[in-house]
Amino acid sequence: MHTIPFSEARAHLAEALSSLDQGGEPVLISRRGQAAAVLMSVAQYQRLVAAGDGAAARLRDWRTEHAGVLAEQGDMSDPWADVRDRQPTRAVDWTQSPATRRARR
Repeated sequence: MHTIPFSEARAHLAEALSSLDQGGEPVLISRRGQAAAVLMSVAQYQRLVAAGDGAAARLRDWRTEHAGVLAEQGDMSDPWADVRDRQPTRAVDWTQSPATRRARR
């Protein structure tokens, strides 16, 4: 994937879009040396979104694909199973949150 700075992306947006329309690779846009965004065609985006119902589906597919290797590695159970709250909902008192207390000061 090609990386360009934000200033270059802004200055040459029309060219970048034309390249994407012609089947070009997505472009990584950086800001201050850090990855900030990805510019891709609508067709590429739709394929990405249609690939599954999110990260959980991709993880499930990956685990299915690599089940043999995972089984060889031994017990991969949830290390937090004994402390995780499995209740479907929990009451949250937002008045006691650190952010709320800071906002009151």
